[in-house]
Amino acid sequence: MAKAKNYTEDERVIGAFLNHFRMVDVMRETGLSKNTVYKIRNDPEFQRVIRERKEAILKTAVNKMQSYLTRDVSILQQIAEDPDASAQVRINAISTIMSQLKDWTMVTDLMKRIEALENNTSVNDFETF
Repeated sequence: MAKAKNYTEDERVIGAFLNHFRMVDVMRETGLSKNTVYKIRNDPEFQRVIRERKEAILKTAVNKMQSYLTRDVSILQQIAEDPDASAQVRINAISTIMSQLKDWTMVTDLMKRIEALENNTSVNDFETF
């Protein structure tokens, strides 16, 4: 009996799974049979590789978005302070700033709490917003 091929290093197959949700699309792109595609999808090692790749893609996207944060906040501040802008436009800019501030504050607080748990320190030892 032939040994099953290890697809955890086959970039063509990994790319197909990353780019397509439907198995029929993975089959079409790779030329693999339905049974093979489902075996690969259910393989724990292959799932680990896909999960790691998705995390890397997400981290890259987040890093790119973070590089624009300071600029974007400055633009929103300019709009909010622009006396020539309509009241509604200024309110929308302020609302967006406040909404993002709330989200960022919550994420920062959660990160501190996770760090405290990982370090077995009291959450009260950290300043919260």
